[in-house]
Amino acid sequence: MAEYMTTREVAKYLRLNEKKVYDLVGRKQLPAARISGKWLFPQHLVDQWVADNTVYPTGGLMGAMLEDMVVMQGSDDWLLSRASEHFQDERTVPVLSTRVGSLAGLEAVGSGQAHLAGCHVATDQVERAMHGQGCCLVTLFERSQGLIFDRERHPAMTGLRDLATEGVTFAARQTQSGTHQLTRRLAAAAGVDLSGAPSAGPFSTHLELALAIRRGEADAGMGTALAAEMCGLGFAELHVEQFKVAVPLSFVSHPRLAGYLEYVLEDLGESARGGVTGYSFGELGHMEMVEDQTGARPGGAASHREEQGT
Repeated sequence: MAEYMTTREVAKYLRLNEKKVYDLVGRKQLPAARISGKWLFPQHLVDQWVADNTVYPTGGLMGAMLEDMVVMQGSDDWLLSRASEHFQDERTVPVLSTRVGSLAGLEAVGSGQAHLAGCHVATDQVERAMHGQGCCLVTLFERSQGLIFDRERHPAMTGLRDLATEGVTFAARQTQSGTHQLTRRLAAAAGVDLSGAPSAGPFSTHLELALAIRRGEADAGMGTALAAEMCGLGFAELHVEQFKVAVPLSFVSHPRLAGYLEYVLEDLGESARGGVTGYSFGELGHMEMVEDQTGARPGGAASHREEQGT
């Protein structure tokens, strides 16, 4: 049975004064019925009116957090981290970054725990990690990955087959990192079994891995050419990959995130003009839409791939 409230009761219920209630009724904004000269308010309709007029932050809690900060999880990259630091310094907007690996970062975005994720895995892996939720993949650069090693200890090391040498300790990355996935694929293609090899780690960043090799904690590991150069180590290129950031469709047009991405692309453009060991920027700013299960796209985009000028 429906419950009805008087003007005084609904004013108390909504924490308004009675004058404001009459004003809302007069403008036909608050549901009410006039019975025998008195206004009565069906409680279920008042509750529905409150629900209909409740403003929710875009993207839930993470959308609300975008007003104050950017949360990024996923793959490690020194150049992206530097661009984020420049953004923080100039815009005074914190960028909270956690280097948990490509797959873990994508899962964090898909479960509403991050605004974007750095990644360097195949598109089908992106879709699986995000559980079918749509996103926009923005390409930042291509980078060289390969075997990082100490030239003095292992001057003749050229590839993963050399890891089968007795006494070689392999520096491992965390299992949900794109580099770990890449190492597994390359090792399988080369017929190398790393499962029983002596190992150190896992290490969460390319630079951390390179420093461990420099200190003698490990003999070799997979990482970027830049990390090898920064630590004065040898490098044998084995793969060139695209590095992207995944942005959920719900945040693609958010001013804070759009401003962050625009800044990062400009900062990387500056890096491109100066040249960076092991990096190329021919695809900088390329955008690829990964549809969600309903086929939704931001802004009604019609094509599967879009180019953004930089």
